[in-house]
Amino acid sequence: MQFVVKKTTELTEEQKLSMHKLFEEVYGKERALDAFERQYTQNCEGYSYHTIAEVEGEIVASNTMVPSRYFVNGELRRFVNSIDTMVAKGHRGIENFYDMIKTSFGDAAERGYDAVYGAPNDNSYELFTKLGFMSDVGKLDVYCLPYRVGGVKWKLKLLNPCSMLFSRLWAWTSSLFASKRVTHFHIEKDAESYNATRYKRLDGNYVLAQAGTTTFAYKVMEHEGVRTAFIIDVFDKSPKNFCKAVSHLLKHESKNFDLILYVGHLPFGCTGLVKLPAKYAPKEFNFTAGVFNKDTINKKELLNLDNWDVNLASYDLI
Repeated sequence: MQFVVKKTTELTEEQKLSMHKLFEEVYGKERALDAFERQYTQNCEGYSYHTIAEVEGEIVASNTMVPSRYFVNGELRRFVNSIDTMVAKGHRGIENFYDMIKTSFGDAAERGYDAVYGAPNDNSYELFTKLGFMSDVGKLDVYCLPYRVGGVKWKLKLLNPCSMLFSRLWAWTSSLFASKRVTHFHIEKDAESYNATRYKRLDGNYVLAQAGTTTFAYKVMEHEGVRTAFIIDVFDKSPKNFCKAVSHLLKHESKNFDLILYVGHLPFGCTGLVKLPAKYAPKEFNFTAGVFNKDTINKKELLNLDNWDVNLASYDLI
């Protein structure tokens, strides 16, 4: 297949519809067309880069690079987030995948981006890492608070009063011991440009809430049959600020969820949530990265999960 790279603003309406159709076929889920397009335009540059191949007027393969800005040891760098890697049935194979990603990554490097990161599903993870395009950074942790345990496991609904009491006591006790010290990471988002657009993506149904002196982003939705309040990100990251976010949800949203979830990597405890052991996590959250500019990015540093400020705000899932 022959691959070309186009900005979102350079795609024809027919190409956008074809890519949207391919997305729903490959990932097996519906997504509104306007939400699909917002995913690519709500970023610091107003467009993404799409590496596509067409057969008889239909897009049969695509990979998208979404621009973002990160501070690396205090220096502002240009990153891209590799998302929505998809190949239609009948066109799948190592050669087509390799050619597509080689074109996509080569284009990003030529445009002056310093590094790439991604959260590939298990199938893509194997290909990206084994073909050497990106390396494993680590698996993100899952933190939760089962407010109504019966909403998570219907057979346990009689225990709802106990889990509700436990959740409030846990959040209150955690807050008593939580430090106010803010953690800064070697690799962290440029909050000003990132937050201005991130929460307009997909359906845009996010809440930026003020909890005392901190702000956090969350989304309440049904996820795999469970009413879930996702804490997407907390500004700034300290144990005390996480406790404030949890307390805010318990006070203002408790009628609307049964479970609170946060996915990320934190160097501290006392968050008001319970960190799940990896074997009990509902799924593995892969995180990968690669270097384009070796003069500005230290690969060893990039591939250390402890250096990253990463959570669901960095993913395209929620």
